[in-house]
Amino acid sequence: TAKRTGVENYSFFLIKELIKQAPGEITLISPRKIDLDVPQITIPFPRLWTIMKLSLECLKNKKIDNLFIPSHVMPLIYPKNTAITIHDVAFKRYPKSYGFLSRTYLNFAAKFAVKHAKSIIVPSETTKEDLVKFYKCKSDKITVIPLGYEPTKKEGADFSLLKQYDLTPNQYFVYVGRVETKKNTDNLIKAFEIFAKSNTSHKLALVGFLGRGGEEILNNIPANIVNRIVNTNYVQDQVKHAIIQASSGFIFPSRYEGFGIPLLEAMDQRLPIIASNIPTSKAILQDNALYFDVENAAQLAEHMQTLVNPPDKVKAHINAYPEILKKYSWDAAGKQTLKVLKATNA
Repeated sequence: TAKRTGVENYSFFLIKELIKQAPGEITLISPRKIDLDVPQITIPFPRLWTIMKLSLECLKNKKIDNLFIPSHVMPLIYPKNTAITIHDVAFKRYPKSYGFLSRTYLNFAAKFAVKHAKSIIVPSETTKEDLVKFYKCKSDKITVIPLGYEPTKKEGADFSLLKQYDLTPNQYFVYVGRVETKKNTDNLIKAFEIFAKSNTSHKLALVGFLGRGGEEILNNIPANIVNRIVNTNYVQDQVKHAIIQASSGFIFPSRYEGFGIPLLEAMDQRLPIIASNIPTSKAILQDNALYFDVENAAQLAEHMQTLVNPPDKVKAHINAYPEILKKYSWDAAGKQTLKVLKATNA
């Protein structure tokens, strides 16, 4: 898809690495032609592509002996050497954030993968623990492989792009992700309203698609701050990076995450970070963020006030980022994934 977000970015950048690291060994099967230099089998189909079209391809194409699915759903017909990435099982933790059909489909897909996949890749210990807890998955079947990120240039960002959103550098906080209850955007807005009582200049930029409950969240923004909350919806990477880089700080309030690539992007831009105290964020950031209890809007508001004039401890957080980021790259993710795939085929 032209508008890639989390799982799409994971698939795109990881496949690029696998092509680079295993030249001549990979064929890409997809519903549409992908802009990657690799042999491809293109099978157009509008919905349930994996369940239906990929299953038929696996049935008739005996050359498919080692299948890797980068996103949660396995075909019903598959080779014995099949590996899959399950990013999270948020639908089990926050079922109200999903429609009934979506929740049922994802639950079926997770059960099927746990039972039939030879290997399962997850991005965090949180997802591994959830698969063991909810689906009784054998832990030795699961490999934790952290995700990567695309480093961006610190010079040359086009800050004129901010004008279309009426944003002034260093006069706003930024959140990147879906606007939805699962991501805790509702609580973020409550916290900003508290913060705005003592600060009359800063804005809050929400960068991302509307998710489930997102429209209701935006419609319920209090009248006294509605002009200080900027909803950009999805933006291209050039715009996103400019908005992130020019902000006063990055806020990641999510109630649940399988990983959290935006945290890597924020560290790459050397931004101070406020994050909810969920395990995945703490595993990535360690002690180098201002954490708040996930439902505590007042505590989040206090941290916003701290970032207006960041103290030395926040500057120390930023100094720690380069060492943390060494652990997260698509190159490393590709090498670890390829190792799993070769073991799956053994």
